[in-house]
Amino acid sequence: MAYEHLDAFVKELEGEDLLGKERDKILDALRIIYIGQEKEGTIGIPHGDVDTIFENEVARLLDMGMIYTVEHTGVWDFGYRCTEKGNLVGHDIMRKVIDETGEELRRFLDRIPPKLLTYWFRYAFERTDTGHYSSRVPMHSFKYIVTKVLESADILNLAERVRKGLISLDVAVKTFDGHITILAPEFGEFVEQYLVDIGEGVNNYGLYQTLIDFADRRGFSTRFELLERIERHGWTEEQLMELVNEMAELGITSRYLAEPITEESLEEEDEEEDEEIRKLREEIIGERTISFVEDRPFRVYDRDGYEAYLKEVFLEPFKEELLASS
Repeated sequence: MAYEHLDAFVKELEGEDLLGKERDKILDALRIIYIGQEKEGTIGIPHGDVDTIFENEVARLLDMGMIYTVEHTGVWDFGYRCTEKGNLVGHDIMRKVIDETGEELRRFLDRIPPKLLTYWFRYAFERTDTGHYSSRVPMHSFKYIVTKVLESADILNLAERVRKGLISLDVAVKTFDGHITILAPEFGEFVEQYLVDIGEGVNNYGLYQTLIDFADRRGFSTRFELLERIERHGWTEEQLMELVNEMAELGITSRYLAEPITEESLEEEDEEEDEEIRKLREEIIGERTISFVEDRPFRVYDRDGYEAYLKEVFLEPFKEELLASS
């Protein structure tokens, strides 16, 4: 397979008597800068991430017009980005890496549970405006979900194994003192063939977090807002009512109050109303601190039991899915 821009650059290097290890080290420095530049409008890869190992090679790449420096005021005073020519060569380098190590990449990825690989790729990274995949923001939420919510060291360890493996296979780099991982655009195209449907797992996590936030009044607290959010994750009010009433049987919550509470309804006496429903209405009203606009369909009696029950219903099946080998 032809690598037009890479071949031309290699000839240019050899014309300057840069052969063998010298030539390969320059190409490796360019590969790392190409991947590490991450997205437009940044300093690219911080100089500290490459200067220690590639100081001479970076100087050569600057002289040859393959990269340029971007000044910055902050922790990193400057970084490196590829010029247009450098991007063309960098793209060819990555194409060649994937072409030549494709079988090794496949063997490595085949050992990773497919749903975990999919979840990690889609939720620990975001695609940038240059086509790179960056963990700058998503990795923090991914680690939080895995460690604090899913409470799974197995998932985190496997995700870390994937990250380190891809770095060793030359399709990813660590930047900003190892805090951020960047995947090459070309690897993003390659890995698509390994991504699978992860089913209801993400919706299950969304339902879990929505119900926790509702109980804690975190960002919203009314019936309308709750139903709106669970519908986004594919659930209906009937399913929610069934779940809440299951918890009510265990003393974790009240029963689900299907009809909204209004000021008008409080003034009306309903002789046929179930005594338990009447008491529930009074409890929920007594809990209210703002106004009748805040219509809450159930009350949580046991916060720890509530969280544990929701984890059992929503998160345990998701964890099992992620770690399943097929």
